[in-house]
Amino acid sequence: MAELSGKRALITGGSGGIGAAIARVLAGHGVDLVLAGRRRAGLDEVAAACAGRVRVTTIVNDLGAPGGAERLWTEARGQGPIDILINNAGFGYFRPFERVEWARDAELLQLNILSLVELSRRFVADRLPAAAPAYLVNIASLAAYQAVPNMAVYASSKAFVRNFTEALHDELRATPVRVTCVCPGGTETNFHAAAGAGDYGWLANASMMSADAVARIAVDAMRKNKRNVVPGLLNKLAAWSIRLVPRRIASLSSSRVLGAPKAAALPERSVP
Repeated sequence: MAELSGKRALITGGSGGIGAAIARVLAGHGVDLVLAGRRRAGLDEVAAACAGRVRVTTIVNDLGAPGGAERLWTEARGQGPIDILINNAGFGYFRPFERVEWARDAELLQLNILSLVELSRRFVADRLPAAAPAYLVNIASLAAYQAVPNMAVYASSKAFVRNFTEALHDELRATPVRVTCVCPGGTETNFHAAAGAGDYGWLANASMMSADAVARIAVDAMRKNKRNVVPGLLNKLAAWSIRLVPRRIASLSSSRVLGAPKAAALPERSVP
């Protein structure tokens, strides 16, 4: 991956999970890092794991708040060019729609869609005049392929991310900006507990992947300028087979795979 050495990457949701795993992979290939997230302790931990090999900057920022994307981009870009943008930050909940207050859904849409689009726009506008390759990676989800009861807003937001990113890939094909969508299935992070999920059926548990494995696949897909990648064989089969059944059946099937929401109170926002 010599072509990545010396580049500078901004990773949102960099304090844990897939974002932290991608940071470690990129650091291993000589990419300087700007890690953004809400949790100072998590950012510092990831930075410490990557330090020594590359330069690491951390920025505490809330992309779920209006204006968060502009503040993050201004601070990150003000310290140097951004060659790689990993839009990983996001959260979801596993609850019936009517049991969640509007403020939570508004925050979800701000983070999962509006901030992602704004950062993508600022990155593309900044990189198009340059001749050197630049990379934009948006993290969607296997949920982007179908309706998911009890995750109606989250799954819909990820369907937006998938369609938006694939369209950008096609629009920018002839430019130096390479755009990739990554659609992980279940990943071993604390997303599930924080979302109030986890009583999964055997198929969901069997297809669960480590964050490190997802990160390696994501970075490889980025380098190869893939339009879309679904990590994991079982997840690939699920994404393909959904096309063969009526949408209503696919939606009902997801309820059986994911099980019922846990009875505990709605948790705090998922930690990136």
